[in-house]
Amino acid sequence: MIERRHGIREFLSFDEYTLLPGVFFVPGALRGAIYDTNSGKVYSLNKSACEILSGNVENPEFLRKLEPLDLVTKEKFERKSALPELLQNPPLQFVWFEIISDDCNESCVHCYADSMPPAYRKAIGIPTGGFIPMEQVADDKKEVKKISFEKWKELINDSYSLGCRRCQFIGGEPMLYRGENGETVFDLAEYAKDTGFEFIEIFTNATMLTKEKVQRIKELGLSVAVSLYSSDEKTHESVTKTPGSFRKTTEALKLLKEEGIPTRVEIVLMRPNEKTIKETLQYVEEMGFSHRQPDVLRPKGRGDNPTIMPSKESAVQYGLMTSPNFVADRNTLSRYLSGHSCLLGKLTITDNGDVLPCIFSRNLAVGNVLSASLHEVVVGQKLETIWRSTKDDVLVCQDCEYRYVCFDCRPLSEGVNQGKGEYLTAPYPRCTYNPYNGEWAKGVWRVDENGKPYYDETLGPIIQEVLATQKLENYQQ
Repeated sequence: MIERRHGIREFLSFDEYTLLPGVFFVPGALRGAIYDTNSGKVYSLNKSACEILSGNVENPEFLRKLEPLDLVTKEKFERKSALPELLQNPPLQFVWFEIISDDCNESCVHCYADSMPPAYRKAIGIPTGGFIPMEQVADDKKEVKKISFEKWKELINDSYSLGCRRCQFIGGEPMLYRGENGETVFDLAEYAKDTGFEFIEIFTNATMLTKEKVQRIKELGLSVAVSLYSSDEKTHESVTKTPGSFRKTTEALKLLKEEGIPTRVEIVLMRPNEKTIKETLQYVEEMGFSHRQPDVLRPKGRGDNPTIMPSKESAVQYGLMTSPNFVADRNTLSRYLSGHSCLLGKLTITDNGDVLPCIFSRNLAVGNVLSASLHEVVVGQKLETIWRSTKDDVLVCQDCEYRYVCFDCRPLSEGVNQGKGEYLTAPYPRCTYNPYNGEWAKGVWRVDENGKPYYDETLGPIIQEVLATQKLENYQQ
């Protein structure tokens, strides 16, 4: 038997049978699971089945039932692990270049970065965010030191040298970015393209896009991500707090569609727009754009506000995992065993030089590229610890049989638990599975004042009500 980490087992042998190559057994606190990476299927096992596969109980009849599922074999074979070699030194895979962190032409109620128009920022006494020459920094303590255009080019080069081929330019609003000589986000994107980046995306509210800018995007072969909060003008602008923003965004989306530019639309679910979510999803589809499930508001920045959090019903419908729906992909399994399912190989560089493990991890700088090289930050212990963390480090998840096929979000886990749980260990708050009794959809995981996890069942009745409604709607269709 070969055992990787301390939870996944392959080549289990019994009197007649052996698990086929690519088939793995993962025990949990009560139940277990078989991951079949040959078919992609994940099988749930009860306690009795786990006892058999753990070698504690003999049951040839059970093993015979696994044979037609192509999970076990009587044949002899070379026991070479079916898992790809675990990434010992993962390359840098994706960078968010947050080229303008503070400034935006909108003032969205939920902004995780507290971005807003420069005039608003000045009016309430917050330091401005433009480029400041190095020689002026010491004389102007009120200003915030920002990365220059040339430094951004250097960081793009450094990222490429570290293996990165995919990036996103984001803000704030990246269309507002100006270098010390008037350079724009397009100049940075063009430099990234010339450097060799294979995927370059601009995340924008699209209100500043014109025909000329869209044409430049097309010429550079860029992709675009656009924020849209509702198909209803009044609702959308109740979020952006910017009159006319709905018309500008939707007109820009039409331009992007006409030019055939790869574009995805991102929707954040919150109380101000939850009543129009279904219509908005339909609206986006009718426009011909791809979209993902609405992202339930994350309690970060201005989003850390109970008055705009979505209703429990909406949060359950769009934000909770209420049943097992896992796929056992071989490469994904290898990644999830070797490091964090999302954070591994990713980082954010803000315009003041801070390096964050995620765009949403606003208070967790692992270094600063104005005081150290990007290479030094990437190979540093702080980032390495985050990149190498897995579900084996997360409370509750570490006892779950699905932990190596399940996605994770550390900023969300920390945010929902309001700092009561540690960044790397706080339980994932959108999972309703209880690995200690094997039941789904009866509650969610939270941490108490002492940082200890508990299964909060107060949401259970709402979860059941939402599931019953969805079942009825599916039946009627």
